[in-house]
Amino acid sequence: MNHVNAARLPIPDRRSWLWLAIAAVLFVFTYGMYRNPLAGLLAPLFLIRFLRTRKVGVGYLLMMLALMAANTIAWWNNMPTLAVPARIIFGLVTGLLYTIPFLLDRVLVIRFSGFAATLVFPFACAAFEFLTLWPNPMGAWGSLAYSQFSSLHLTQVASITGMWGVTFLVSWFASTANWIWEEGVDWPRIRRGVTIFAGVMLLVLGYGVIRLTYYLPEPGTVRIHGIVETDYTRYTWETELFPLSQSDPQAFVTQMTPVYERYLEATVHEAQAGAQIVVWPEVAAEGFKEDLDEVVARAQDIARREGVYLSLGLNVIGPGSYSEGENRLVLIDPNGDILVNYLKYGCMAFNMYSVKVPTVETPYGTLGAVLCCDLDYPYVIRQASRKGVDFLLVPSFEPTAAQITAHSRMASLRAIENGVSIFRPTAQGISLAIDPYGRTLGSMDATRVSERVFVMQVPNQRVATVYSVVGDLFGWLVVAGFLVIAVWGIVLGRKARGVA
Repeated sequence: MNHVNAARLPIPDRRSWLWLAIAAVLFVFTYGMYRNPLAGLLAPLFLIRFLRTRKVGVGYLLMMLALMAANTIAWWNNMPTLAVPARIIFGLVTGLLYTIPFLLDRVLVIRFSGFAATLVFPFACAAFEFLTLWPNPMGAWGSLAYSQFSSLHLTQVASITGMWGVTFLVSWFASTANWIWEEGVDWPRIRRGVTIFAGVMLLVLGYGVIRLTYYLPEPGTVRIHGIVETDYTRYTWETELFPLSQSDPQAFVTQMTPVYERYLEATVHEAQAGAQIVVWPEVAAEGFKEDLDEVVARAQDIARREGVYLSLGLNVIGPGSYSEGENRLVLIDPNGDILVNYLKYGCMAFNMYSVKVPTVETPYGTLGAVLCCDLDYPYVIRQASRKGVDFLLVPSFEPTAAQITAHSRMASLRAIENGVSIFRPTAQGISLAIDPYGRTLGSMDATRVSERVFVMQVPNQRVATVYSVVGDLFGWLVVAGFLVIAVWGIVLGRKARGVA
């Protein structure tokens, strides 16, 4: 790599304000609740272009304001119960964090020349995501990789690299397209770089095409029925029902009892309709321990009588409680025995390194189970493949309207990474059945149907993946790669000053 005179930047461009405005709008549809694959590809491109046309200090300040505004809008509806100042602060902090990879690229890229300079941003972006999202107690929500939820041929690379490989490739597209732009689309100057980039992308997309076209899960399915009877939203629970449980316990029990009855009656109906496994969504039955103990006992009797596996989503609260409950998944076998009594860890998983994904051997394959946003932690869900899970139950409840689509779209990457089928029955949201290659086998939006039963034949044979063996090796490699680039850039900068 040869040193390039820093005078190349900033690049004169009378349209730089336009590029910033386009980037700001596109970022609303990139990281947050309103993801769009094209926006995910183009937003970084226009922001890189803008920064290259400005001095570092002024450019960074303007970029920071744009990303803060974009992320405040993008995440606003994710937190309906938070006060307006708290939502604004969250958006500002999130936007500030997203400026870091772009700032690192702007500072370091002037040390490198030619096509090699395009590697600075993808290494910076993927390393930043890995170091901030991999251990994040709120999960990996804000990854650029999730913007490509519908790009199945591209996301197949996650079976090797994890989600970090998708982030790297999308970021590399942005920096490469910007480099072509800077070179004036001069073919003799860009030919070698374009050939290298196109070759890598053809390999990645070719891998995806071959994987999706010629490889299918082994024969065999399990019939799973998801019941999603819950009518109230999470906002209603937090603002009305939970407060009622503390102020008037008897009125609360009177209001919740019909919910229990609907789920138990529906379970009998679905078992007799041919279900091999019946799954309730997350927090399907919420109430005091003594009432839910009775619900579980009745559910055990149904499972024993009908000969089905039964997964219950429960939220156990107590009178005078300051907490909104213990969010649990209880799995009952056809003998009526409780095999799993699992406490949700997701959304604020400070104990994520000690969490064990429960698994059960069934006649239909190895079953694993977690709850809703537990699925957002790649480090933990990797246990599914290492434990030989064939299909993963993920009962869910979407707390806000904005999360209905954004959150469900994240699930396919866990299926691809671990080679497992996912069955995700979701109250107040989109229920999904996903095969081990991330393909959606079926879906149901509980907010748009009256018959809220989600029935699917789900593949029950897992698919081996490289990621299940090597884990997040690619993530650590991009961190090492970025450190090499940063040190190299510093050395080149000192040599340049010495020559001057």
